[in-house]
This record gives sequence, C-alpha cells and structure tokens, in this order.
Amino acid sequence: MAQARRVGHGAAATAARVAVVLAAVALVTTACAPTQDVRAVRRVAPSTTTTTTTSPSSTLPSAVPTTVPTPVVPVAGWSPPSTTLPPAGGFTSVSCISDVFCLGTGGGANEADASMSTGPGVVAAWDGATWAAPAVYFPAPTSGAATAPEVPGIACTGGPLCVVVDGSGHTSSGDGTTWSPPAGLPVVPGAAADPTDPGPGHAGSRSAAVACPSSRFCAYVDNTGHVATRTGTTWSTPEAMTARSGSATVELYQQGRVGVACADASTCTALVGGTVLDWNGSTWSASPGPWPAGTTGDSAISCPTPATCLAVRGSTMSFRTAGSGWSRPSVIDAGGRLDALSCPTAGFCVAADAAGNVVHLAGGTWSAPTKVVPTPVDYAGDGTSVSCPDDQFCLVLDGDGDYATYQGTAPAPGSTT
Repeated sequence: MAQARRVGHGAAATAARVAVVLAAVALVTTACAPTQDVRAVRRVAPSTTTTTTTSPSSTLPSAVPTTVPTPVVPVAGWSPPSTTLPPAGGFTSVSCISDVFCLGTGGGANEADASMSTGPGVVAAWDGATWAAPAVYFPAPTSGAATAPEVPGIACTGGPLCVVVDGSGHTSSGDGTTWSPPAGLPVVPGAAADPTDPGPGHAGSRSAAVACPSSRFCAYVDNTGHVATRTGTTWSTPEAMTARSGSATVELYQQGRVGVACADASTCTALVGGTVLDWNGSTWSASPGPWPAGTTGDSAISCPTPATCLAVRGSTMSFRTAGSGWSRPSVIDAGGRLDALSCPTAGFCVAADAAGNVVHLAGGTWSAPTKVVPTPVDYAGDGTSVSCPDDQFCLVLDGDGDYATYQGTAPAPGSTT
C-alpha cells in the first residue's frame, strides 16, 4: 500500500512502560470516520520467470512498486504511509523484534493472485529506515500447479531467530538474511474434511500462522486445525484437531487467515473457526471459541500474558482473562474486516483491518478506526498485518507492500488529546 513518503525509526524507546490492567471490561466502540483513499494503480502481470534451484537463493531482484503513492493523512504518532517493497505476490505477515528490525513475508500462491501463478516465497527486512531487497526462502516451482507456498506467516524473536510457515505445510528458519531450505511437515491422517472446506488447489485455500515466544520454542497452526510445536530446531509431528459436525467428527476448518499466540513455551492459544486450541506445555486441547461454530473469515489473536488473550474477527473483539471464559464479542471497527492484532502488553493493543484502518486499545478504551495505509489494490485479498514489539513502536504492512509505523509519542494511541 503506497504512500508518498516513508519514515524511518530511530533508537529504541527509553521510557519504562507500565501495562494497563485489561480487567476493565467496558470497551468503547466508536464508528469509523469516513476517509477517502485515492491512488493510481497499474497492474503488473505475474512474472513468468522460474527458479530451478532446490535450495533458496539469497535475493530476489528488485522491481518497481506496482502502485503510485498518494498521501493519506495519519494521526499523531503514525508516519505517513510509504511504499518501497517490490511486487512479490502479496505480503501476508510481518514480525518485529524492535523498532529497527522487522521482517515481512509473502509471495507464492496467494488468494489475491487471480491468475493462479506461483512465484517464490520471499522475506524482506526493514532496519528502521530502509527495506532490503527481498530474499527468497522458497524457490518458485518450475512447473505444475500453484501449490506452494500459500499465505505464509512469520514470527521473529531475539537472536534473531525467525520462522516462516505456510499453508502448504512448509517451514523455514533464518536470521533475516539467510534461510534454511523449506522443509515439509509430516502429513498425518486426520478425520473427514469439514463439509465447508472446499479442499486445496485454489488460491488462498490454505493458510498458516506461527508464534515464537523464544528462540527455543514455536507453535504452528493451519486453517484445517493442524497444530505442531518446534523445540530447538525440531518440529513435532502435526496433530489434527477435530470438531463435531452433526453426527460426524471432522477436521477443523476456517476460511482465511488464522492466528496463534504464545505468552511462553507452556501457554499458547490458537483460533480456528469457532474453536479455540490451547497448548499447556505438553498437549493441545479444544474448546468453544467466542464466535459460533461455522464462523468464516480471517481472524487474529494475541496473548500478552499467560492469563490474557485477545482475538479479533470481522468488526468485533473478544478477550479472555484468568478464571473467565471469552467475553461476548463487541464491535470495535464497525464495517471493518479485522484480520491482524498485536498486544505487547495487556493494556496496549493495535488491531488492523483489511482496508488499512487501525484501532488502538489504551487506557481500557478502543479508539475510533484510523486510516494508516491505503486499501490494498493489487493484492486485495491478502489482508493487513501488524506487529508491535512494545507499546512504543508498531509497524502495519498490507499485501501491496504499503506500510506505516507508530512511534511512541504523546498523545498515546487511543487518546483524544
């Protein structure tokens, strides 16, 4: 998503932050103020170049961005939106470990690529001021159907260690520059497919998410309810979680992007459709989620502490605290399609929707939606991603490669003065 000017970020925030207790359940809903998003776009045909190597190459040749940026007026604390990322099949996930280290991933066979072409899976690194040329972690197939990678997700932690997963069951790890060859997770037998699952083989049919609370542990989930964990450098055999559909037991299924969050290596929570999956350090368990079974559309989840999780879907948000179930979903982005969430503390969250709006939780109150990046045009189905390593910095990235950053300055996000 493009904006005429991009703003780099300086040194990391220095002030100590005090987390605001989330227990205040009176979350305020405000309507989205109308904004106008104007941009000139020229569609770039999918590349016909193929890669014949069996291991990842180090870089992807840069290309001219597909969009011409037009300014969007940001609120205090947000930079003007910018575009510097070249086209690579759409960016579907971003992860930041500081205000000078963020990685965005995309490429492959994403749902917005109507031609069903498959390019390489790529990762682009941001150093606080500049995006590097994308590196290839998954070479483009030389022939055959567009099967991988699909809607990749990324998680980074200190070290740095970054892990990329995708809906075709492949994983790769690296330090932001060098990546291991993509390896497939074992295929495990499961229950019958959910009757609403159209099956693989079409754009966007599979998605996956990953969370890494430390360099020694990561958790994986895909939109058919397969879960796995990574201890050290070894992934466990995936487990197929199930649900009841009438009198039958079926695999879980959710159309669109899914989410998983880990407060530590023994506390993870994922959301697939109307089912919540919890990891207790040794096993996964399933329980009803805050949205009804059969709910469709993208979702996202963030767990800033072992006792606190928040989740978003559609225009609504739900939260869970220690000793309580999930709250009744409440509208925080009227008319929006929330698909990304990052909560570095229990009292500070940023949620983003597919149109490039963000809402903030601060002081127990959700702000009105604010446009920070344009609505995606070239890859409109790939959604928006957000990552906040702390309450003083966030980066929002959309499928077209438009991004904006939040820098912790007064007033804090969500305040009205």
